[in-house]
Amino acid sequence: MPDVTVVGGGPAGSLSSRLLAASGLDVVVLEEHKQVGVPMHCAGMLTPETIRLSGVQPDILGTITSADVVFPDGRVLDIGRRTPMIYAVDRVDLDQKLADKACEFGVDFRYGVKCNRVTTDTKYAVADTNAGTVRSDIIVGADGPSSKVATYVGHNLPREIVVGMQADIRFRMDDQDRMILRLGHDIAPGFFSWQLPMGDVTRVGVCVSPPFRPVDYLKKLISISGLEGMEVIQKFSGKIPIGGRRTTYANRTLLIGDAAGQIKPVSGGGLYPIFKAAPVLCDTVNSAYQLGVFNSSVLALYERGWKRVIGKEISRGARMRHFYLKLNDEQMSSVGEIFDTPDIKESLGMIDFDDPSNIVKPILSQKGVKSGMLKAYLRKGR
Repeated sequence: MPDVTVVGGGPAGSLSSRLLAASGLDVVVLEEHKQVGVPMHCAGMLTPETIRLSGVQPDILGTITSADVVFPDGRVLDIGRRTPMIYAVDRVDLDQKLADKACEFGVDFRYGVKCNRVTTDTKYAVADTNAGTVRSDIIVGADGPSSKVATYVGHNLPREIVVGMQADIRFRMDDQDRMILRLGHDIAPGFFSWQLPMGDVTRVGVCVSPPFRPVDYLKKLISISGLEGMEVIQKFSGKIPIGGRRTTYANRTLLIGDAAGQIKPVSGGGLYPIFKAAPVLCDTVNSAYQLGVFNSSVLALYERGWKRVIGKEISRGARMRHFYLKLNDEQMSSVGEIFDTPDIKESLGMIDFDDPSNIVKPILSQKGVKSGMLKAYLRKGR
């Protein structure tokens, strides 16, 4: 019998299982697909720090040092810096390397095994799967936004779910170090769209809030980007749980990653929170083993721990998103006008994509910005 069962072999499951195995525990990963990373759900935009935290080196498809931010009225903010903002990476390659590294530490990956139900009792955590029953001391839910493990934890739905869709198109952008982000309700209601250079391929994507359908807005984005009629290599989509879940632990049970709602509310990115939360999860499990107690009172240490590490960033990001959602297109364009100054664009160029909310204070401290933002917020849309 394994010590820990991890449900899900994506980055959350692979890194968590690797750290647990490295600490001396016997770990099994149940992955429902025949290969990790497939189907792909992520845009593959990672900061240098996120790549460092992963402990592996994925294939780099593009290096981004600047961005054009396009507002609803057509205003373009050109922001940039000399060092990389983000890398466009091969997500399938990243996921596979994370899984391979976990296996190097002795993790038992079981492919094609789908967890249908989770239960616990005084002795075991039990995963009922299509391949039989797996018992262990603790079960870790790393099984994404529709997590079966999170369902066991209780009435624990994510506070908000947005849906993204993107396409890889055979087209080479002129500026290989520049991405394009578009804002506005006609472009991406409730979120934003992106256009990434990756050599001879351009990745375009959009994320929207329900009830809007991303497929409709992706089609529009492809058209306005001048890519209509070009070869579409592949399309992929996925759900993003924003705002977290009410709780990320229960008796013999822990949640991490999308299953826990550990998502950056501004960008929708989940890898950085995963890589920060996984060491906390490992420490909590080892503390439980030292005590010989696996109930919710002990495992609550995990939620307190990960919130200390990334909770402030997520809370600040949630406040930024709350403000963003209240803006109509005219108000959003007014914000673009306020930001279109050399000093603010310089500040925006230094944005930390792992914690984009940290840019708010230096921007608001600049003369006239607070009053201008208030006027923009109070302005009525046409």
